Amino acid sequence: MKHLFFFCNIIGLLCLFTTVSCSRPDAIELKEGDIVFQTSKSSQSKYIIAATRSPWSHCGIIIEKPDGLYVLEAISTVSLTPYQQWVERGRGQRVGMKRYTEEPIKIKYTKYMGKPYDLSFKFDNGKWYCSELVYDIYKRQLGVELCQPRPVSDYATTGLDKVLAKRGINSTQLVVAPSDLYDSNLLTQ
Repeated sequence: MKHLFFFCNIIGLLCLFTTVSCSRPDAIELKEGDIVFQTSKSSQSKYIIAATRSPWSHCGIIIEKPDGLYVLEAISTVSLTPYQQWVERGRGQRVGMKRYTEEPIKIKYTKYMGKPYDLSFKFDNGKWYCSELVYDIYKRQLGVELCQPRPVSDYATTGLDKVLAKRGINSTQLVVAPSDLYDSNLLTQ
């Protein structure tokens, strides 16, 4: 029964994918501090999509450097990825973008560089997952809480018990998903 529920979730999400309209923002439209979203090709992406019922399973922050735009992201470690390379790495090369303000933002990111990825999605453990990184930077640097962290049980996790247990994720721990950031009423497109 759990497998049937999970399968139905995936089918529903495939329908959602076909109705989500987004265009890849051109690099010229982006500026430092913008938050970009994609559907990752990672093995955990399907679980994030199923749990959040959103096509966005990965996110990062735009960083402007003299040689171009980069995405600050938490993957195996927190790192900077050239924007075009980041786009090409996502499923279907679809990208969503949200902006907090039209005012210039300068992100202080060096203290995050090289930090390990957080497979257990826990706050304040010296490791980072993608949406936690974005959430934390906005909260600590700009004093803006883009969304409220939610307990894992708020998401559609039926059928994902083994995956969650294997990663040490419990139903009461608070998390921030890419979809929570994308849906923030503090951000605009």
